[in-house]
Amino acid sequence: MSGSSKSGAFTAILMGSFMSLTTPALADQYFPESDLAEGWRKNTDPKFVHSLGLDIGGVEGFGGYNLSVPSSEITGALVVKDGWIVGEWYSHPEGLSHQHYLASVGKTFALACFGIVVKDSGDGRIEHKIDRNARVYDPRWLEVGFPLTDSRKRDITFDHIFRHTSGLCPQQTADGKVVEKGRNQWTDYISWIVGRDKSWPETSKLYFTPGFPQEYLGREQWGTQLGAYSSVGFAHLGLVISEIYGTPAHEFLWSRLLEPLGFGGVAYHNPPDEPDIKWFTAGGIKITLRDFARFAYFLLRGGRWKDQQIVPSGWIESLSSTPFYPNLRSNVDGYFGETYPEDMFWMFGSGGNFAVIVPSYNLIALRTGRVDNFFVKLLEKDFLRRTFLMIPGYDIE
Repeated sequence: MSGSSKSGAFTAILMGSFMSLTTPALADQYFPESDLAEGWRKNTDPKFVHSLGLDIGGVEGFGGYNLSVPSSEITGALVVKDGWIVGEWYSHPEGLSHQHYLASVGKTFALACFGIVVKDSGDGRIEHKIDRNARVYDPRWLEVGFPLTDSRKRDITFDHIFRHTSGLCPQQTADGKVVEKGRNQWTDYISWIVGRDKSWPETSKLYFTPGFPQEYLGREQWGTQLGAYSSVGFAHLGLVISEIYGTPAHEFLWSRLLEPLGFGGVAYHNPPDEPDIKWFTAGGIKITLRDFARFAYFLLRGGRWKDQQIVPSGWIESLSSTPFYPNLRSNVDGYFGETYPEDMFWMFGSGGNFAVIVPSYNLIALRTGRVDNFFVKLLEKDFLRRTFLMIPGYDIE
């Protein structure tokens, strides 16, 4: 980084600290009501936006940029500062009520749901002692996984799944070659996940020893983190939740997470096996942009909502403050750029569904849409740049 960039970054850090100190204490106590009731508080008046420490031109530029990106689905963009919606845009009049398909952002919802399971375990609400280091293939909560189709599966932990180092069927290789096959074409959804659907042997054997992605030539690298991105891995979480609680994962999602957060509703993209299985826990969720913001705000608040700590204290921070979890990716290692705050973290879904959360600025910026993934890396870079152009004086390389 150049000397001037370092100086600018230092200025931005000081400004971020000042903004955090001057943010009204009440902002941390605010939680939006459901949009079926009062909903979010919103004020886009330029003077008010400026009073919160944002540049109105930058905010308007953020919205205009996101709407300018060609999309095959309704595009939405939204900015939340200090608990206020200060910018909201849609490419179609129905955008406000439209349930946007968020693709792999659904994995972050699954991480939150597993956090609830861990909290229930610690509170004695379920009989099992389970945490991220527990083995996934345990007959107490994944009886459907036995007999094992690969003896190494017994060593997979939940943390391996979260880090995409389980060895379970990857979506593709580092050069883009598709590996995962059979999605939405399975003979039986559960058999496909645990590797017993003979039509799709891709999910049967592991591609590398759990925890050792360096064994796999098709591995990917995200900063210093090696892995093989696996939706099949995350799909195991829905089966585990269903067996522990005796209820479909989508019902658990609604009753234990979405309803307490005040969601107006949820739909599912390509439900795997209705009516019992609606949620493919590697994605599949369709919600409004405002409810997407509600979930991001829940993460910003460390998994707390009003007076309820929904996931264990520190659960969100343990995932969002290290470089090891691609579905809640931190900038602690400068992965997104050294000029951006280390405490920034990111949710990502294919097609350009993003959320960036910046605790030091009490700021959330989101977008939804559907663009060709060939352009997503460029879109990601531009999205982040536009986010920080909303902050006066922020030095962006």
